[in-house]
Amino acid sequence: MRGRMPRRYNSVRPTMHRGSAPEVRWRVYLLLGLWLVLFAVVLARLVQVQVLLHAAYAARAERQTVKVDRVQARRGAIQDRNGETLAEDVIHYSLAVRPNQVEDSRKLVRVLSEILGRPASYFLQRLKAHPKYVYLAHRLSEQTAEKIRQAHLSGVELEEHFSRYYPFAEAAAQTIGFCDFDNRARAGLELKYDDRLKGQSGLVVYLRDARGHRFQNLDIPAQEPIDGKTLITTLDITYQQILEEELRQAVEAHQANHGSAILMDPHTGRVLAIANYPSFDPNHYNQFPMETYQNRAISAAHEPGSTFKMVALAVLLEQLKLDLDKETVYCEDGRYRLHRKVIRDHKPFGRLTLREVFEHSSNIGVIKIARRFRAPIFYRYARDFGFGAFTGIDLPAESQGILHTPDQYHRNSLYYMSIGYEVSATPLQIATAYAAVANGGKLMQPYVVEKIVDAQGRVVYRNKPQVIRQVISPLTARYITDTFQGVVERGTGRTAAIPGVHIAGKTGTAQKLDPETGRYSSSAHVASFVGYFPAESPRFVLMVSIDRPRKGYYGSQVAAPAFRNMALRIIGLPRQEDLLADVSEADIPPAIEGDVVEEPDAPRVLKTSFEQKKAPKSDQSARERRKPAAEPEPRLWVSASGKMPDLVGLTLREALQRLDALPVNPTIEGHGVVVQQFPRPGTVVSRNSKIRLVCQAS
Repeated sequence: MRGRMPRRYNSVRPTMHRGSAPEVRWRVYLLLGLWLVLFAVVLARLVQVQVLLHAAYAARAERQTVKVDRVQARRGAIQDRNGETLAEDVIHYSLAVRPNQVEDSRKLVRVLSEILGRPASYFLQRLKAHPKYVYLAHRLSEQTAEKIRQAHLSGVELEEHFSRYYPFAEAAAQTIGFCDFDNRARAGLELKYDDRLKGQSGLVVYLRDARGHRFQNLDIPAQEPIDGKTLITTLDITYQQILEEELRQAVEAHQANHGSAILMDPHTGRVLAIANYPSFDPNHYNQFPMETYQNRAISAAHEPGSTFKMVALAVLLEQLKLDLDKETVYCEDGRYRLHRKVIRDHKPFGRLTLREVFEHSSNIGVIKIARRFRAPIFYRYARDFGFGAFTGIDLPAESQGILHTPDQYHRNSLYYMSIGYEVSATPLQIATAYAAVANGGKLMQPYVVEKIVDAQGRVVYRNKPQVIRQVISPLTARYITDTFQGVVERGTGRTAAIPGVHIAGKTGTAQKLDPETGRYSSSAHVASFVGYFPAESPRFVLMVSIDRPRKGYYGSQVAAPAFRNMALRIIGLPRQEDLLADVSEADIPPAIEGDVVEEPDAPRVLKTSFEQKKAPKSDQSARERRKPAAEPEPRLWVSASGKMPDLVGLTLREALQRLDALPVNPTIEGHGVVVQQFPRPGTVVSRNSKIRLVCQAS
């Protein structure tokens, strides 16, 4: 058998495609390059985050985890001179909720509704609208805050704050001022001494986790707040309330727009009380008109009228050196033509001594005297008394008034200024000028803050009486005081007289300019009275100003009775009994039958139990046409006798009020409550009757 040859096949093996070595290397390099670029980007980002932006990211992280709380400092208190608190900080709470931490929202809104007295729907709506953090209530009391704490509500925070509280509400509101709801000072002493009162806030640093829980950072110690300092003022809240009560009664009784009163110590310049009416409650300041915030006693300047005649009297005494009782002036029977202008007095006067000119407030008499003045001299005296300049009182928004220089005068300016026109002054300026007369001629700078003490009770500032200048000599001051005693005893100020007390003072009635016509209005006046007592050794200067009274408008009708009521109540205080003079030394003549005194607010002041007859009123139209205004015309006829009332058991002040209706001057022994009286109740008394009251301290 032939062998078979093996069958051959042409087999072709598939070959693998293999790149060249350079191609392989290129791919490797590309991959490596991509990794290098990626690494470089990551490295650059790391450098950016860890190095370049480290501070920014660290700060951002800190803001997210570190919380700095400002701890409010307690604002310093304001006190009167006897330590009574007039303003202080009290603690209140704000209620905040973190909704994402609330475990039971239904319980939360139900409990808050019960405690705070608002619908549950209100709280639920607030929580939904602010899912991270929301305030639900402010100014919560400690009692309310404690109820919320006892409820153990999750997600609830109570933030402690201070708010301002004024215990005496409206008393001295314009002087004390007020703070807003954020405890920021807005007016008065609060604003003037804000840097001393507000203290310095503290700081506390907290750490906060992702859920918002806070933990105090013990690495950073807390910075304790520094409480504000306390103001001790010269104010006396008792005097303050007396002035405000009587001022309110006067403004309302005479239907006036507003009124102001100031009580000062003439020897030091200490302001004991400043009253304004209408007033406001600084605890609820936003509920009152903004115009009630104005301290008109220091910021509302007006033409003073006859109270400014004191300057003319000073010039007369020191420059002309005239004898008040020997020199006389003819007062033209009440009508005098001055350069085409007619000046009228409130009643026709013939020839008067210089003393009588001022006692009866004759405009004509004063103008005739002023014709002998030199304008620069008169201006200098007015300026030296403080008119046309700031007094320097430590209260904001004081007005300096207006006092024109001689180069601004027209031909009648000097004469009008001598009777209180073409010049404007605040009640404070007038009171300060009269204080200069009362203390012997020294113009004192008025002030309200006596001292400032820190939280440890250390005195850090003390005010001291400051003499601005010697305006007149002590002798001149004594002559002026004697003359102004006559005003109260015999002249236009008789409605300010108090039996047993020497009072020196001056009435003022000034017409106001109508801004539309530029003329003096016949229906708009400022009635005022300024005086000091006891005249022989003055301890108080009291200024009362009533703006636009509608029921009566003369100073003697409106302001003098208010002055009297204020002074009477001050004298009646237990610590003021020594103000009463020995009646044997007093020289206040009682009204006798047929005598004429200016009409007071009769139902309140005189309280007469016997017949009163009004004399016929003078011609109103003639009085209304005068320019400038004169002093009052109304008169009251008083009976000459009456019956002795029962005074036993009354305070001395109350007893003097009862006796005021009778034509008697009582002798007073002791002080306090009346325990004996002579004669007995019901006895008919007259001008010559001897009245004796025996008092004992209660």
